[in-house]
Amino acid sequence: MLSFVARVLGLGLFAIGVVALISDGISSIAADAVVMTPLSGSLALIAPDFVDRIEAVLKPLVGEAAWAEWGSAVLAWPTLAVAGISGIFLMLAGARRLPRPTRHHVGFPT
Repeated sequence: MLSFVARVLGLGLFAIGVVALISDGISSIAADAVVMTPLSGSLALIAPDFVDRIEAVLKPLVGEAAWAEWGSAVLAWPTLAVAGISGIFLMLAGARRLPRPTRHHVGFPT
C-alpha cells in the first residue's frame, strides 16, 4: 500500500516537473534567455501566502539557522528540478521489485 502511495505521489510530482519544464521553456523562448521559475514563485501562484505559511510551520521544527541556510535555498531552486527529481525518486522507491530469475544450468537436473 505504501509503495502505491509513493508511486502515485511520485508520478504527480513528476508531472508537475514536466509542466514546469514546458512553462519555463516557453518563457525562455519568449524572453530569448533562459528562464527558470523558482519554487517559491510557483508556490506563490497557488496561494500568495503559501510560502509564508510553510516558513511559519517549518522554521520552529528545523530551527532558525537551518531554515536561513537551507529553507531559503530550496525555495530558490527551480520548480522543475525540485518536483521532477523528487518525483523520480519517489517512483523508484515505490517501484515493484521483479522476482529474480532462477538459473537453470545445462546438464544439471532442477
